[in-house]
Amino acid sequence: MTESTPSLTPEQAELVARQAERWNDPQTQLAAQERVARVNVRARRNEARMATQVRQLDKAPGIKHKIYWLRQLADTFADAVAPYAACTDACSGCCYQPVSLTLQEAQVIARETGAQMQMPAAWSTGPVLQYVGQPCPFLQDARCTIYQHRPLVCRVIFNMDKDALLCQMVPGSRSRAPYADPSVHKELYVRAHLGRVKSDEEMQAALKGLQMADLREFFPSGLQAQTAADGAKGR
Repeated sequence: MTESTPSLTPEQAELVARQAERWNDPQTQLAAQERVARVNVRARRNEARMATQVRQLDKAPGIKHKIYWLRQLADTFADAVAPYAACTDACSGCCYQPVSLTLQEAQVIARETGAQMQMPAAWSTGPVLQYVGQPCPFLQDARCTIYQHRPLVCRVIFNMDKDALLCQMVPGSRSRAPYADPSVHKELYVRAHLGRVKSDEEMQAALKGLQMADLREFFPSGLQAQTAADGAKGR
């Protein structure tokens, strides 16, 4: 469901109403739970693979290598979830949500893509709400231009509803959808950067030690600055 804002257009107001009706329908939650149950059955087939990947993550010598194994773990998660999720190749709803990542992950993405990175004005370990409804700087023509190198959080977000209605964003508002649970990957993300955590309290304390910001603050121009620079070199 999307919380309404004072200045909605008629089309946005209609969308908000349809989202509220969908979210408040008990059948929406029940159907999502049934899909998650099927995901869990499928995920059990991947337990050995995931255990191996976690061991490799723990043994990896540096953050670059750990991010590689985090991506492999995300692929294993997606293998179980994607067949039952509403997400499709043409959907970009989640590209209008806040995207939090660490300085270290941003540096890896910058090296891999050539995108120009800048240091954020401030750090925030939670979603930066001012970016709700704003497109990701790497989104062009409803496509991710760095899909192979996209942040970890983008790899584990899956809408378990029957379609993408609840993913559609109204600028300045927050949306809710029955997402698959990525909590294990959040724990592994912290573990890759700071070591093991044993409780929710330790998790919250560990998060405070991470230098995190929204993707838009690290890469406000997406690939545009790099494309312009490459064009200038070719003249």
